[in-house]
Parts: sequence; C-alpha cells; structure tokens
Amino acid sequence: MIHPDTYVHNTTKGLGLFAKRRFERGEIIWIIDDIDAKLALPHYFALDALQQKKLNIYSYLDNQNRVIIPWDEGKYVNHSCAPNSTGLLEFDNISVALRTIEPDEEIVEDYSSYYGHFESFICYCGASSCRGFVTQNRPFQAELRLTLAEIAPALLSMPQTLLTIQSSENDLFLSTLQNVTFLAKS
Repeated sequence: MIHPDTYVHNTTKGLGLFAKRRFERGEIIWIIDDIDAKLALPHYFALDALQQKKLNIYSYLDNQNRVIIPWDEGKYVNHSCAPNSTGLLEFDNISVALRTIEPDEEIVEDYSSYYGHFESFICYCGASSCRGFVTQNRPFQAELRLTLAEIAPALLSMPQTLLTIQSSENDLFLSTLQNVTFLAKS
C-alpha cells in the first residue's frame, strides 16, 4: 500500500508518484499488502506475450520469485538513476525514503535495485549519474538497497503509518525489526 501522503501527477514520462509532504530518511513510503497481486514466476511465463507486456509496465520481481503487481498508486513510481526511495535488502516489498523527500518532489527508485524487471529501456531521468540505459535480466545489485540494520534506527525513530496495516508480511517485518533493534542494543 502506498503512503496516503502521496499523489499521482503527470510527468514527461507519463504518470508519476509525488510527495504531498516532507518524508524523512527511513520513512516507509510503500509496503506490500494482502490486496497486491502476487503471481508466481512460472505463471507469469505461462501468460501470452501481450498479457506479459501489460504486466511489465507496473510490476516487479521480488526475492521470492513472485511478480508483484501493486493495486494502488504505488505502481506509478518511476525509475531514476538518482533515486530518493529504495527497498530493503532483506525485505524488498517495503520501500523507504533514502533521503529527505520534499513536498511535491517525485518519488523515484532505481529499477536496477529490483530483483528483476522485465523491460530494457532508454533512461531519460536527467540525473547527472544517469546510465542512459536500464537493462532487463541483469544481476541483482544489492548495493543499491539499504540493509535493515542500517535503517532500523530511523525506522523506529518516527511514526510509520503503513506498519499499522495487518498482513503476514508486515508481522514478519515487525518481528524482524524488533530483533534487529534488540541485537543492536546487546
């Protein structure tokens, strides 16, 4: 589920997701919920080419080899080679702010930080670090993610609206977060 303090707006690349207010580093922007579609990878490959192409636009491959299709505006997060949001290394179905995101700033992620996406494309992000091309079927780049241990203090230092959503994946995340925090204090 996407954070309620976001909105969809036109960009030069189509629709994009924007911040209604300031988000601090470590604030959860998107988290998987029970309504998001989760398609096993073999089922994705059993679809015809047209169905796959439609899914490619708004889905990503997670670390459990599931194609995740967000049901809400979270699907409008665009790519940038200079992202302000990313997934966690251990929990890729949670996106957090990498840095402060200002009101009306577009929320963007580096698609190379995903375990998989299904299309190669020319990048027009305009960042000084722009690679010019994003490729499919390339190795996962773990260094583009945050680890739970490095972001746990920030996660725990502020209210996390999206952690109030009841789901088995959220329960596992909260349990792991509490264990990481406990181990860090020991």
